[in-house]
Amino acid sequence: MDDLEDYFGRLANWEGLPVVPLVARWDRGDVERVMDDFRGAYRLTEFAARFLEVEDGVSNQSIGNKVAEFFVGAVGQHLRTHRIDPCRGPGYPDKRLVRVADGRVFALEMKATSHFNGNDSNRIVLTCSSRKLRADFRAPICHVLATVCYVKNGNQIAVEHLRLDFLDPDTPVDMRLEGSVSQKGLARGAQASVTF
Repeated sequence: MDDLEDYFGRLANWEGLPVVPLVARWDRGDVERVMDDFRGAYRLTEFAARFLEVEDGVSNQSIGNKVAEFFVGAVGQHLRTHRIDPCRGPGYPDKRLVRVADGRVFALEMKATSHFNGNDSNRIVLTCSSRKLRADFRAPICHVLATVCYVKNGNQIAVEHLRLDFLDPDTPVDMRLEGSVSQKGLARGAQASVTF
């Protein structure tokens, strides 16, 4: 297993870009301030009385995206020392966590799942390109992964927990160089294809 710093170094080489410190070690004081702000905002949001309604047949991926946006909209209005701003375009990270006092920016990635299991080895895709980080952040960059855990009951979704992981250069990551396709891409491609 490799670490996040090694991943970004290899990624830069693969992309043909200069290696820059795309991940930084968190200052303990910054960690405490972010945790305290989110803890207070989470309590004020009163998720026990808030529900997200989803339509029938919605996919798990769509639910995850809806839960993440629901969470950001609800908690964001109660943060006191930080704010959550959107990032332009697709890719990593989803959001920018901005410290209000001095404008310091942290990379914030939102994930949602039905539960967090420390023994679950299914992949959580973090990032595959450095383009967005290089464009929207100034190195060295501190990263926080926010995992919102939820319960679905029929068409209602309730937020149960929030887990914050403050990623450091030595955070272990699995590296894969992968190519992917979509049905849309295949339908528009010039390759030979047949349907029976």
